[in-house]
Amino acid sequence: MNAGQFTKNVLDLDDNILFAGIVEKSGHLSSSNQRVAVDERLKGRNLEMIYSQSVYVTDLRKMLSSSFGNLSSIIYVYETLKILIFPIKDHVLLVFIDKSVETDGLTKKIYGYKNSLSDLDLYST
Repeated sequence: MNAGQFTKNVLDLDDNILFAGIVEKSGHLSSSNQRVAVDERLKGRNLEMIYSQSVYVTDLRKMLSSSFGNLSSIIYVYETLKILIFPIKDHVLLVFIDKSVETDGLTKKIYGYKNSLSDLDLYST
């Protein structure tokens, strides 16, 4: 399965997911799908900073994994939005949801789906 189909399927897991995207190690968004137009605050430079920050933070996990184990996810909670970050191979899966959405069940859904795949190819879109 390619990255485009993967992000579409992640988006389809739950109606509360607003955006799902795959970010490469370079910080480049390689593939994404969104349910609604991305909010004005998340356009241009702000969105690029989110991509870069997500890759940087997940890359730091390597330094801590010997002490704490593998990083499974990161959640940023802003006043109006939550951003879920999942390291997948050498990429990052970004998921944007409304701040009011409970993340535990959604995180389990996304992990269950990701772990059910044996043919995930994030280098093709």
